Amino acid sequence: MTTPLNLYLCLEDPPNFRKEISDCENSVFGLEITIKNFVKLARASVELASEYTAKQLKFAEEFGNFAKQQPESIIKTVLLKYANSLQEVERSRKILQSHMYDMFIEPLEAFAKNEIIPLKDMKKATEKASYEVDSALSKYMSKRPRDITISEASIEVSETRKEFHDRCLNYVIKINELEAKKKFEFIEYILALMFTESSFYHQCYEILKDMENHMKDVTRLLHESRTKYNKDVKDSRNIKKSILEKSKESYNPLHSYKKSTKDLVSLGENYSPVTKSGYLFMKRNQRVMQTWTRKYFFISNGQLFCVGRGGKEENEMGSIILRLCHIKPVDSLDRRFCFEIISPNKTCTLQAENQKDMEDWIFCLQTAAQYSLYSDSFTIFVADGSDKLQEALQDTYFNDHNSKSGVNGHVSRSKKSIMRIKKLAGNDVCVDCRSKDPQWASTNFGTLLCIECSGIHRSLGVHISKVRSLMLDKWEPESLGVMLKLGNLKTNSIYEAKLSGDHEIITTNSTSWGRYILGIRKVFKISKEDEIEASVDLSFWNAMSESNIYEALKNLSLGANVDWKNEERNSTTALHQAILRNDNVSVEFLLQWFCDINEVDNDGWSGLHHAAATNNSRLLLTLMKRHADIHLKDRKGKVPVDIAVELQHVQAVTALRLYQFENQLTRKEYSKFGVDEALTSVNKPPYISHSSSSSLDLRSPVTTIITNNNYQAKSAPTTPPLSSSALLSMDDAELISKSIIIDEIFSEKAAEDLGITGLVTSRFSLASLKLPSFGNTHKGSEEVIE
Repeated sequence: MTTPLNLYLCLEDPPNFRKEISDCENSVFGLEITIKNFVKLARASVELASEYTAKQLKFAEEFGNFAKQQPESIIKTVLLKYANSLQEVERSRKILQSHMYDMFIEPLEAFAKNEIIPLKDMKKATEKASYEVDSALSKYMSKRPRDITISEASIEVSETRKEFHDRCLNYVIKINELEAKKKFEFIEYILALMFTESSFYHQCYEILKDMENHMKDVTRLLHESRTKYNKDVKDSRNIKKSILEKSKESYNPLHSYKKSTKDLVSLGENYSPVTKSGYLFMKRNQRVMQTWTRKYFFISNGQLFCVGRGGKEENEMGSIILRLCHIKPVDSLDRRFCFEIISPNKTCTLQAENQKDMEDWIFCLQTAAQYSLYSDSFTIFVADGSDKLQEALQDTYFNDHNSKSGVNGHVSRSKKSIMRIKKLAGNDVCVDCRSKDPQWASTNFGTLLCIECSGIHRSLGVHISKVRSLMLDKWEPESLGVMLKLGNLKTNSIYEAKLSGDHEIITTNSTSWGRYILGIRKVFKISKEDEIEASVDLSFWNAMSESNIYEALKNLSLGANVDWKNEERNSTTALHQAILRNDNVSVEFLLQWFCDINEVDNDGWSGLHHAAATNNSRLLLTLMKRHADIHLKDRKGKVPVDIAVELQHVQAVTALRLYQFENQLTRKEYSKFGVDEALTSVNKPPYISHSSSSSLDLRSPVTTIITNNNYQAKSAPTTPPLSSSALLSMDDAELISKSIIIDEIFSEKAAEDLGITGLVTSRFSLASLKLPSFGNTHKGSEEVIE
């Protein structure tokens, strides 16, 4: 049984709504076939029943004649009573046959004639109005920008839309009414037949007595259905009147009646992955001429899908992965409001109805591409129930990539993330001297300091306290996460747990202030006797397994070994567990407390092995930045890149191989090969600004990097970079882009000449990962090399 159709979707007319209408039509027209079968079989049943009644009456008469011939006895009485009973049965059967005509056959024929057949005519009229709308809209959209008949065409579109909307509403209301009538009126005819036959069989055999309660229930439901139907009819009329009143301004395509997605974001509404749907005209390049077809498009999960009017996905176009696309408006003399979606394989030209709708589509497509490009990074933080922490980390991440310049990004990041840190309990004053408005921080303790105390902390050495400025230094999201999980109040509850309230605090002007800071944290911190755990090492390990940095810091203050191995868990350290959970905040905390980054478990796996297995390129870059050994072998003789290759982790292999590649090049090779130019040619922010055309045109060939058979570059650095800072600051999108260019440019022959055959001719190559190709780049490179 179908649900009532939504009248509000008549104007938008999406494919799903068309499909729902089609389902209801199938249900209604199926009912017509059912009625015809019922009527045909009922007539045949009445004819057979009439013949059966005639035979039974003769049979009863013969029984009566036989009974009269019998002597007076109980047998004669029984036989006469039986014959009379047969005659009464057949008289009741004649009444049943008459009632079948009056209460079942004729009403069903009238129902099909008066209700279903007119619905078919309304369907034809609605389809005709829909065709007229499409024709008028196609005529309007084909007008040139300076055509003087645009206004007339828009009026024609408005009139045809209004006519279609009115007919569609009437058609949908009629379908809903028929579906509702089917629930009570059609069943009512069946119920009448049931009552008649129940009375007949009850008189003859008294078999259907148990049906009475059920029939009463059906009668009650019929009454309720009729009452609800009357109410729905009244509501439908009111809704139709309201819809027509509100839709007056939406018929004209010159005026956008939908609220812009960009406006919703600017107003601070929910900034979830952007989704948008609607009709667009799509350009098709045929052999003879170009055609424009109206299709339904929608954005979902970072992809653009095209759906036909019938609700089926278009196989010709398929889905477009937006993270690999470049979206820009197109200035065309033939059509207005056009924009292009440029992918590595093809270019799709689309047309919106008006300027505002086009701008909204471009905004949504670019935003969806950006979100899909960076959405994987949100999984690197482990949720601990703190919405404030997650919100701050996400804000920091977005501000880092969405800012149009480094200065703007830094200011935006500071205003949002650092303000959250300052709002933590106790962070309004210095953790040591209680001075107001501290502007410095001790990152490994997660506390805020005044400028005087920060100088003292610096003098203690980074092995005790790592000091950074809140406003002057650049903060990574992981460091912000550590600060948000601790704070002055929590840290002092550990290191000043036994400090009484009347204890006198030495001023910062005193020469003994540095000794005071060290002393107070040794004397007044919590002691091992205060803890009930049998092992502070195990407690520290468990705390880090739960991402509880506060408990971990407490156990570190008690002397816990930051590199303690849990033998029950394959001798993994807290660092290994944090990497397995993709918990970048906990990894940063452990690295600040000087954990052994190359410590291995029972399988010989270091943190870099585990990061390669989890395919977390951000963690890989973090560990390599802290000088993790990429050549460390496990018990099976495998290095981290072997683990990533075996598991087919594209991002992990890309990060590790690029790091190896940059470290293998000598100064001569760097100058001769032009690697810096090849890598920096795409080293642009992957975020596509909505006010600019593009950050990278994926169709542009990169063959100009190689200029002759000696592989001389147009311009190359005289010396290779002394560190891999540029690589370690990349995100996943940049790594993939650079890996593609390296794999396209380097041939096996060139690698042998440069002494890096081991990298290029290994069994695993970046090309075997089926990464997205950039147009005809590879073909162009081969032509230059030849």
